[in-house]
Amino acid sequence: MLSTIPAQVGIDSFVCYNGQIVVHKGEVVYRNALPTSALDRLTGHAGNNDHTLVYLGQHRGVATKANDHVVEQSLGELDMPIPTYEPNFHVEQDVYQTLLYCTPEDEHHYVDTYDEFDFIRWHPHAMDVINRGASKADGVRHFIEANGYRLENTYAFGDALNDLAMLQYVGTGIAMGNGRAETKAVADYVTKSILEDGIEYGLKKMNLI
Repeated sequence: MLSTIPAQVGIDSFVCYNGQIVVHKGEVVYRNALPTSALDRLTGHAGNNDHTLVYLGQHRGVATKANDHVVEQSLGELDMPIPTYEPNFHVEQDVYQTLLYCTPEDEHHYVDTYDEFDFIRWHPHAMDVINRGASKADGVRHFIEANGYRLENTYAFGDALNDLAMLQYVGTGIAMGNGRAETKAVADYVTKSILEDGIEYGLKKMNLI
C-alpha cells in the first residue's frame, strides 16, 4: 500500500492509516501495530458473524473473504486497490489498521467487547479498527516532531469522525464543507466541499498558496 504512494503523487513524507504509520523522507519514523492476540480474537469473532475484515499492512491490504462486493465497492470509491484474499495475514505481518465490514445494527458485537480497540464508522457498512486511544493526532504529532515544525503553524483538513482529534490538535483545523456536523463543530474554519475544490479554497483562505 505505502510503497505506491511516493511514485503516484511525488511525496516522500506523510501520515497514514489514521496516524498509525508516519513516513519522513522515505523512512518510517513511527508505527503503531495492532496487537496480534486481540486481532486474532477479532478475526475469529468476525468470521463467526460472517463479517469481512481488511487488514492494512505497511505495503498492502488483504481481506479475510474473497470477492466481497461491499468491500470492493467501498474501497473503489476511495481509489484503493482491491485487497487479495489472505485470511492469515495478521499472524505473519504487522497490521496497522483493520476495516471491519458490518452494519450499525451489528457493531455492538465488537464495540462492547474489545478493550484493545477503538471502532470508528466511516461507511454505512464499515468501521476503522485502530488501537484504543490512538488517532490521526498521534501521527501528526510524530510528523511535527520529525520535521521540527511549530504546532501553531500546522494545518489539517478533515471531514469524518476519525478526523476529530486531529482537527483539534493542529494549529488550525479545517473542516470540509461536505463533512460531518461533528467535524465542523470542532474546526477553526469550514471550507467548501470536496467537489468544489475545498482543499484548494481553504489553502488560499489561509494564505498558504
